[in-house]
Order: sequence, then C-alpha cells, then structure tokens
Amino acid sequence: MPVTLNLDELSRLEPDRSVLAATVLPEPAQLSAPQVFRVELVKARRARDAVVATTRLELQPADAARGVVARFDLARIVDADGLSAIRHGRYFVRATAVGSPAPPLESADLSVRLLTAHRLAADYLHGLTQLGADVLGPKYQPRAISGVEIIEVEPNTQPGFYPLSCNVDASGQRSLKWAGGPTVALDPRFQRFVLPDNRDGYVEVELVDPSALPAASIEESILIARAKVDDLVLGRFVDRATDWLEHTALQLFLEPTVLSTDGEVLPRLETGFERLAPPQRLDHDFIAPPLTFYVQPAGKWTGIRFPYAHVTKVFGLVGQIAGAPVLGLPISWIQLQEKIGFAQIVPFHQQAARSLFNLLAGDIFHGVMEIPSFWRFAIRVGLREVPGDVVEAIAKKAALDALTVIGQAFKPGVSSESFSKEMSVATSYVRNAQANLLSASRAEYKADLDALIPRLKNRYLGLSNVAIV
Repeated sequence: MPVTLNLDELSRLEPDRSVLAATVLPEPAQLSAPQVFRVELVKARRARDAVVATTRLELQPADAARGVVARFDLARIVDADGLSAIRHGRYFVRATAVGSPAPPLESADLSVRLLTAHRLAADYLHGLTQLGADVLGPKYQPRAISGVEIIEVEPNTQPGFYPLSCNVDASGQRSLKWAGGPTVALDPRFQRFVLPDNRDGYVEVELVDPSALPAASIEESILIARAKVDDLVLGRFVDRATDWLEHTALQLFLEPTVLSTDGEVLPRLETGFERLAPPQRLDHDFIAPPLTFYVQPAGKWTGIRFPYAHVTKVFGLVGQIAGAPVLGLPISWIQLQEKIGFAQIVPFHQQAARSLFNLLAGDIFHGVMEIPSFWRFAIRVGLREVPGDVVEAIAKKAALDALTVIGQAFKPGVSSESFSKEMSVATSYVRNAQANLLSASRAEYKADLDALIPRLKNRYLGLSNVAIV
C-alpha cells in the first residue's frame, strides 16, 4: 500500500490506541521536487468521500524512501459543537499530491470501535483460554509461499513445525507438498486441495490468489498449534455487541449520529415561507422515515416528538406535501428537550408567529387533522459522551459471545486441561456433561449483563412506566 498505517483498529476512548499514524510512500521516481500532500481521514462507506479530518504535509525528495507521516488523534476530531465527529465504523486514509495530476494514494481500510479487540482480550478475557483444545491451525499463514492459506488441519496432528514446499517445474506448473507427503499439483480449475503428510494426517489449503504464487521453488516451516480466536474474530464480536446494544437492547445511539430523511441532500426553505433554497449536501449515518403532522390543540405551540432519544441538534426541518416543500422552519425557532427528543416550534417575532399560526391552524390544509410523511428532517442524535458503563455492556456482551464460541472447541464436560512439553495432555471432567471450563465465566458475564441493561435504560432513557398510587 502507498499509505501504510500503524494500527488497523483504533478507539477514541483508549489513549494507547487513539492516534492513527499514516505514512505516505509515493514512488521515489515520481518525486523530483518538494511535494505537498493533502492527507485525509475518510469514511469507508457509500461513495467513500465523507472526509472527517484533513492535514497537509510537505515531502522532500531526500525523504521519499521513508515517506512522511500524518497523525490523527481520534479523541480530538470534533465538530463545530465540540462533539466527536468519529463514529464507530470503517475508515481509510487518502493522500493527494496538491497540484499534481497523479491519482490519490490510499491505505487499507481500518476499524474504529468503542472497544478494541485488543482491550477486550486484555481486560475481559484475561486469564481465560482463547485456545481450542480440539481445533488446530497454523500460528501464521504461509508467507514465503504466498497465494495459499491453510484452512483445516487434521485433528490428530501433533502441534509442532512442519515443512510446506512449493515446487515450480520448467513449464511453470506449480505443486505443493506437506510434511514429506506426496506432491499435489495445483489445478487452476479448483480452489481447494488436500495435502497428505507422510503418515495419516493432512491439511487442506485454499488457493486465494493464483497470481501471487512463488515464481521459483521454495520451502518454509509452518507452526501448527491449537487454534486461537484472533483479534479479527474478536473485533467482529465487538461490532455485533455494539449493534445489539445500540439497536436492540437500548435502542439508543451511543455516539453522535446524523439521521436524515433525504439522504445526502437536505431540502430547506429560505426564511420559512418565501422560496426554496438550493439543496445542501449532508453526510448522514442512517436514513430515517419522515414524520406525520398533527394539528395541536388551541393554546399550545406546535411540537414534534422525534422517535429518538438524545436529539442534540436539528440541522433542518421542512414540511412537505406530496413531495413539494411548503414550510421551512428557521433553526432558531426550534426549542429542544434533548433527552426525550421533543422539539417545540417557537417563532421569535410577531409577524412570523401570526404566519405560522395561520399555516399550522389549517388554513392551507383545509381542516385536516394530520398529514402523513409531512416533516422531513436532518438531526443529530446520540449520547454526547460514551460513558464507562456503556463500554462495559459492550465488553461483557462481546466476551459472552466469544466465550460461547471458544467453548464450542472443547469437549462437553471438560473442566481443565494441561499440556506438557512432551505433547501429553491431562484432562479433568465435571459431572455436568453440558459444561466446560468456560461455563462459569459465561454465567458470570450473563448475570452482570442482565443486571446492567435495565440500569442503562433508566439512566439514559428514563423510566418507561411510572405508577402513581
């Protein structure tokens, strides 16, 4: 990659993993004079054009070989209101040579999470085995023999180092050989191959990129060991736990999140009642359905209850009938009750108040009581800061799911195992045939999570039912 990263997973809540360092490495032959690069942190979604942070750096020709480093501190990337402009998801770094026709340089995608897989393993799985007793795999995939991956190891294989050979004959035909076993030709019509060893074992390999296979014969040693749940898998557990907490358990956006009924374009009216202004571009996180207009009882200001808690800002609010904008409200008229997501429309001068009253009283609606899909809006919702108890809920849900999967790699009833240097295994069992050595940890996390979720709902959403006797 012409742009390399120091980390492929970050969190703005973890000081040791909140700073992204991107090294821009252009081709030295293309750099004959000092060159200014515009380096951007971009959301890796949809058109991949939503920039959240930008910096400029100058690269001297003498430094072309080692490149120039741009740093982004995620904890310091905020919007105009001081709230975080970084939401969990996928990002990448793009470097553009200013004034040059050369195409932009891009990095691989990276993950930004509220909790990194590194912290999940260190703080919530610390001391618990992440190894499967009955599942074997390569410690690292082949590196010298690129283009292939080992996807299965015969269960009775003893852990240790084994040779993997790639042979290339005079015609360019490639074949693989595992642990002294027979040679297996790589037929381009197939993707997976079984490589026997010199005993009764085997490995299964997948041809992931035929063009990356070695051009000459080569051999490397592969360490076969008990398979471990790696950070990539743990990261997926964290992503699923975050979505579960946000969309199912709490139904509350955990970070500042932009919702829009019209996607990238926000329609608006110039001063409320005169003419339609040009559409504005708006980067959004989710598309929300429009809301119904209800006529308010006499003596009450018109109010809108958004179906979202913690509405922190209204970017635009427009009334439409049959797709035609008929009412645009200045943002200064909107008074928010942030926690419950309720907005009241309060005009700030007399003439506007009379016009709004006549409009909303039904003069143009001919007495109707409600208009479906009338209010189109763009709003920012979600907690202003992510508290520690929210991160704890994500961590315990992710740990619970991870331990469930890890436990599936053990025989039922196993309570403990120990491995000696001579590769002997000592195993003890419990009476409950459904339990294993991770069952106690799972039960503890589940009990903690069951108690924590109601407390979070009360704290950030309020009491759902109140009875007065």
